[in-house]
Amino acid sequence: MEIDLLVQQLGGWSKKAGPLHGRLAFALEKAIRHGILLPGTRLPAERKLAEALALSRTTVVTAYNNLRTEGWLESRLGSGTWIAAARAVQARQSAHALALQGSPLVNLLSVNDSEAVDFAVATPKPLAGIPRSLYSISPEMQEALLAERNYMPFGLPALKDAIARYYLQMGIPTEAEQILITAGAQQAISLVTGLHVQRGDAVLAENPTYFGALQAFRLAGARLVALSVGDRHVAPAVLRDRILAHGPHLVYLTPTHQNPTGIVMPESARRDIARLSEEFAIPVAEDCTLADLEIEGKTPKPIAAYAPNGNVLTIGSLSKLYWAGLRIGWVRAAAGVISQLARLKSTTDLGSPLMTQVLGSQLLSALPQAKALRRKQLASGRDLLVELLRSHLPEWTFNVPSGGLCLWIRLPGCDTRHFTQLAARFGVALTQGSLFATGDTHNDFLRIPFLLDEEAMTTGVLRLKSAWDEFRSGAGVEAPHSGNIV
Repeated sequence: MEIDLLVQQLGGWSKKAGPLHGRLAFALEKAIRHGILLPGTRLPAERKLAEALALSRTTVVTAYNNLRTEGWLESRLGSGTWIAAARAVQARQSAHALALQGSPLVNLLSVNDSEAVDFAVATPKPLAGIPRSLYSISPEMQEALLAERNYMPFGLPALKDAIARYYLQMGIPTEAEQILITAGAQQAISLVTGLHVQRGDAVLAENPTYFGALQAFRLAGARLVALSVGDRHVAPAVLRDRILAHGPHLVYLTPTHQNPTGIVMPESARRDIARLSEEFAIPVAEDCTLADLEIEGKTPKPIAAYAPNGNVLTIGSLSKLYWAGLRIGWVRAAAGVISQLARLKSTTDLGSPLMTQVLGSQLLSALPQAKALRRKQLASGRDLLVELLRSHLPEWTFNVPSGGLCLWIRLPGCDTRHFTQLAARFGVALTQGSLFATGDTHNDFLRIPFLLDEEAMTTGVLRLKSAWDEFRSGAGVEAPHSGNIV
């Protein structure tokens, strides 16, 4: 079994109570009980797993020995350690199951250690300062909804109209029939993938990029082709070369405040990419989830503004600007494409919840106020995190983004897959750069959001400094959890 995949499945193993070998054994046993580690799966050698988890080899050996004694593991002469068939949960393996086993989403979204500083999840708190009345549904609207028998698979007309006006204000003529409402941007990405990608098809995706999109592509069986993200985002000339070389069925881009780098694609590149989409008749999934989160400067128009023939599918969301709990996203595309996506969506949920769509339509009426409020919050958080890192961890390097939610940070001479394990034992949850990579790259990067309050962010950086000092001194193996929390 691949080291990275196993480490993801173990989740927050190091946050449990007790000695490290006991915590590791408990996490492995739990994964076996739940059918995540399947019978006949070969586990990594003790030395390799120790390196990946920043542990001593003795700790891993002890955990393995305890599980062998209890019948969870078995050793085969000359071939290592395996999950024992006699005690493991029997489960069927499929391509989908294999892909889902590698998903980091559930672990990342389920950080539940109350003592840990959560630098892993880049989800802002609900936006404060918006009139509470916008979160209320009038009695008249309630009555109208309760009288409705239709699932409205395309979405609530009032919300579709509001989103169409949102694009119209950007100078992009849009009709309500060009909008499909989804359960957040993640569902939108999955639907676009399901419409255009079959097993073995090439998908061109930024490297690094949003891991939720990568997971959707992998689940579809796509062949991922990397588009390197440079200082000016993806170069159109490189995109053209990749199109000619690989014949992709989909291109995925996050042109504004790119996740995780924060880079903004220039307007000229957007025009060129729109022309490439038209020239080669290749759909471009343009993820604009973070487009409204500018801190400074002016955000360029979406790529769709320069693609009149409808090859660009623009994905949006209210989660980052207003509140993730709304679960409202959308796709803007040609009406024919929207009809196809709606038919695909109806096979999974028939239609998105109408009550939250009413709230979404009301909240969009306060868009300028919402953007100003979120900008103020993000600016103070970004500036504080930049100051803390430059003061306490000057070896870590990063560019200061003009918007978005995170810093993309390079750690010199460090495999962050190992460092995140060590940091967890100092009480900090992190996301390593490799989760955002299309392949085995960006192992020396971390993504750290600037969304916590001043106290939590300060505590988190001080804990990271302690972990970094241990790591750099070579004494990072089995650093104690309790004695190093600041």
